[in-house]
Amino acid sequence: MTRATQWDAIVVGGGPAGSTAAGFLAKSGRRVVLFEKERFPRYHIGESLLSATLPILDALGVTPAIEQAGFIRKPGGTFLWGSDREPWTFFFREDPGGRPHAFQVVRSEFDHLLLRHAATLGTEVREGHRVRDVRYDEATKSTSVIAVDEQGSEVAAEAPYAIDASGQQALLGSRDKLREFNPFFRNLAAFAYFENAERLQGELAGNILSVAFGDGWFWFIPLHDGTTSVGAVVDATRFAHDAQGDAEGLYHRLIAACEPVSHRLRDARLVSPVRVIRDYSYSSRRFHGPGYLLAGDSACFIDPVFSTGVHLACLSGYLAAETVNAIRDGENESDALASFDRRYRAAFERYLSFLYFFYDHHVDRESYFWQARKILNPESPLTDRVSFVRLVSGAADLDSLAPDPEQLADLHDRMTNAVKRGRFGATPSAELFRVRHTLKQMKENSG
Repeated sequence: MTRATQWDAIVVGGGPAGSTAAGFLAKSGRRVVLFEKERFPRYHIGESLLSATLPILDALGVTPAIEQAGFIRKPGGTFLWGSDREPWTFFFREDPGGRPHAFQVVRSEFDHLLLRHAATLGTEVREGHRVRDVRYDEATKSTSVIAVDEQGSEVAAEAPYAIDASGQQALLGSRDKLREFNPFFRNLAAFAYFENAERLQGELAGNILSVAFGDGWFWFIPLHDGTTSVGAVVDATRFAHDAQGDAEGLYHRLIAACEPVSHRLRDARLVSPVRVIRDYSYSSRRFHGPGYLLAGDSACFIDPVFSTGVHLACLSGYLAAETVNAIRDGENESDALASFDRRYRAAFERYLSFLYFFYDHHVDRESYFWQARKILNPESPLTDRVSFVRLVSGAADLDSLAPDPEQLADLHDRMTNAVKRGRFGATPSAELFRVRHTLKQMKENSG
């Protein structure tokens, strides 16, 4: 058996969650090793960032490198969504407490940049190392990780904690059967890249464009390499067979069915393969276990309509590092892990709650704004519109206050069970998601 090297923390996965966690731990003086099964740069979907991710990147010290990379600045988002026949737009700058922009990134470059930065901070980065086994020893209160390099040799590491940032593989969440899929958002995404697509102009240049149509919705994201990422998110049950048999044919049929997108692609040239990924939203019953924490997609994944993937990954990486540091500095382990779970879950649940309402394409934008305010805090002095911007920018995730964990867990369980039974209207909080109720409250509020 290979002798294990001792570390303060072990990170599995070199994406945004893993690199952020490792970077913060190394920055605080911890000895950290990171195992990544691939060699970077490598392709990954999820190019659109949120403005509230920037303070995390600032604290990590990586923002100057990101700015030098030349990524397109994203001032906000433009929607063709709901009952409005014309596009409507929000800007990050509308939230006085937030940042005025985010970035549209090529993930192969962005992720590689984060991983390199984690290494400069002191992280021992081991690319081409696939983790084969993770075990916790109750007697020694330590976690052992066995990885295999590209030559087939074993590498062993041992630390008080491992952070599972292995993405949708969910190494430990799958092993411990923690993952629960959401039956409401059983989608798949078909996507590719185009040159010469017609982008938004003027002050909207750089925005993500999200377009709802009869079969689902499209994203349309401009990138600094001259390509535009175009993806369709549709019901998996209905389209899975077509996606497996003729993904490119399905993709072009979906584009043809969405006139606002097909119009912008009329002179464009497809320059990549058409890819299809499962897009099922899920969460884990808990975000930690004996000797480990879950971060990023290993813990939870949500429909990408609000571009929350990288933001939740970086947020969870930061929280995971903060938690490990707190425990190592003497904080009560149970309290620290409960706080980690509560803060991370609060961010995920906010987006999930809003998504149930946002997927109703038959209401106007003012209803979406009002609903966002109700989810954040109906007593807030923020306007409905600013509440919407704060929610979808991720700024609310940086607040120190979070809902009571028992109330949050109870709400999640009731909503999940009701959706599984096909009786969403039976939940005690169902009126929050009824359009008539929202319009009634809006009218009462304006009166």
